[in-house]
Amino acid sequence: MLSAEQEEDEAAFFESGWLDDEERIDVYGVFVLEDMPVADIENVFRSQEDYGNERLWLADDYNNLPDFYFHLPSHPHTKLPLDPNWQSPFRGKTVADVAEFLRSVPKPRKPLCKTYFAVLDKTLYREQGHILVCKVLEDGQVQSIPCVASFVGVFFGGHERYMWANELSSWEEYGSVAMSDV
Repeated sequence: MLSAEQEEDEAAFFESGWLDDEERIDVYGVFVLEDMPVADIENVFRSQEDYGNERLWLADDYNNLPDFYFHLPSHPHTKLPLDPNWQSPFRGKTVADVAEFLRSVPKPRKPLCKTYFAVLDKTLYREQGHILVCKVLEDGQVQSIPCVASFVGVFFGGHERYMWANELSSWEEYGSVAMSDV
């Protein structure tokens, strides 16, 4: 239970919400759009354990995310091991569907970033060790760049995401993968 002062602070903070680009309280959804072995998904999350898994949420139902409270710690990231029978509710969906889902998540109470997310593609991950990092633009369009899977948490944590235009240009012009120089 919050004190009256804490409730007042929280109300002032949430009056206009927060900006995904400027605040560090968000978690970032990792969406699986096809059938994928749970072991592969767990490998991606385990590879983040030293530097970034606290930022990643294996997307399912946003009601499974705890609400954000200004004065209480929140640890909404995905915990391992996963249920061996886990299946993504986003199987068969597109990145445009993901962008629409993110726009529907109640905020400020749910600490899920509506601007950036990742898509774990089985072929891209197994053949190249990459995951797609995506940005939803103001008009709802989605841009994406492959990122070294083991550094996606670092990418979202701020190491490279503020350089999105440069990363996108490097990908489009030279085929440079995000976080490949780490």
